[in-house]
Amino acid sequence: MIPVTLVRLSLGELLAADVDTVGPVAADNLVQLIREPFTAAETLVLADIVLADFTGSTGKIVPAGTQPVANDPATQEQVISIQPPAGGFRWETTALTNLPQTIYGYAFIDADTPQLLATAQLDTPVTLQAVGEVVDIGAVELRFLLQPIS
Repeated sequence: MIPVTLVRLSLGELLAADVDTVGPVAADNLVQLIREPFTAAETLVLADIVLADFTGSTGKIVPAGTQPVANDPATQEQVISIQPPAGGFRWETTALTNLPQTIYGYAFIDADTPQLLATAQLDTPVTLQAVGEVVDIGAVELRFLLQPIS
């Protein structure tokens, strides 16, 4: 049996508001940079990735609560937008500690558990070498590919 679109789209709505994962009551989700090469996959766990450790690389805390969800009209994919903290998803080197360091992507983490919720690779890795350099990843989204569920 293949569910109708209404049922499939309900999944994103439920996840965006789920207090145990994407929509916690307390701000305990983080977005953190990844400093070793990896391949984004559903099977990754937190132990599979190496988080950035330069001075200024502390994870960005995602505001608590239900995250916005909508459909991309170009692809019909459902998208949960992870709300950015004040200042956005932007990291700046503030000392030479652990530099140079190459950033390959980022992770969405439930820090309370701790558990990996999602990862993304940067199109082009960023190598940080000096004080005052920045990594800005822009919008963070969970995108559900348009596929029938059976």
